[in-house]
Amino acid sequence: MRENAIRTCREVLRRLRFEVPFDLGTIWLRTHAGTVPAASVGRPLDLLEEIPFRGGRGLRAWVLETGQAVRVPTRTRGLRAGSLRGFLAVPAEHAGQRVAVVVLGRTGSAFTDAEERAVRRTAEELARALGGSYA
Repeated sequence: MRENAIRTCREVLRRLRFEVPFDLGTIWLRTHAGTVPAASVGRPLDLLEEIPFRGGRGLRAWVLETGQAVRVPTRTRGLRAGSLRGFLAVPAEHAGQRVAVVVLGRTGSAFTDAEERAVRRTAEELARALGGSYA
């Protein structure tokens, strides 16, 4: 993975935190070796990590495979991350290629429609910045 891709992911995650508050966040990059965490706030975040999908394990692999975002509001404990109240995973796609997944979690509340739209915009910007040339 190229250092400039890692720097880009770290900066995107840092800026995103001002617009959409979160406690845990990871940008997972698709590489030839699978998905790898390029930037994280807290430990690398994913759900269903033991479940295999065609593109790998966890919801990040499913989001990359399908191109569909996942938003999970929860009122109960039991998520691996402790007491998460919200989880959001959004694909970053450029020129028909899904290149990354932005995954966020927080303990205070679920993510809103407006926050999901903001993360989608950020994911699109990230994908354009990466341009598929990082692997």
